[in-house]
Amino acid sequence: MKTHRLFFALWPSAQVRHSIVETFSQLPPPVKGRFMQAHNLHVTLHFIGSVTEDTRKCLHVAAQGLAAQGGIRGFEFDLNCYGHFSKAKILWMGMQNIPTELFQLQKNLGVALSECGYQCDKRDYNPHATLMRKSTKPIMGQQKFSIPWAVDELVLVESIPGDSGVNYRVIERYAMP
Repeated sequence: MKTHRLFFALWPSAQVRHSIVETFSQLPPPVKGRFMQAHNLHVTLHFIGSVTEDTRKCLHVAAQGLAAQGGIRGFEFDLNCYGHFSKAKILWMGMQNIPTELFQLQKNLGVALSECGYQCDKRDYNPHATLMRKSTKPIMGQQKFSIPWAVDELVLVESIPGDSGVNYRVIERYAMP
């Protein structure tokens, strides 16, 4: 039976994506690790994992229903800090002031997806855009930057393995008025 490896995310515009790459490229060396491909940059809301086609359809209907009921609204935030998950060896870009709308979106979406058998991660939600995997913790000092991101949609993404690594393909979009 064919399965799909899925997650829900915030997907940056081309301008935000370019700003992330440009800002990250200004970090002083040495930054060691495996860079995320620019076209794969995103902020995960919920990692679903491998699911059947029927479950994929259920997830889509749940997200559509949330959007139709007004359970998701657009908002803005600024990417303005770096962080490192030492255990996972992930260097990331995030926000110092996480908007309550982002936490609410993540929570509301999790509740909607539970109708499809999805169980939310019990850990606290820590929104971020992964920049590098297998990263040593860099010595960065105080890097001052601000990348504004106007969120007007959430997306359902499929993770597709390939010869040059994993590629993420947006398979559904849900507008956030």
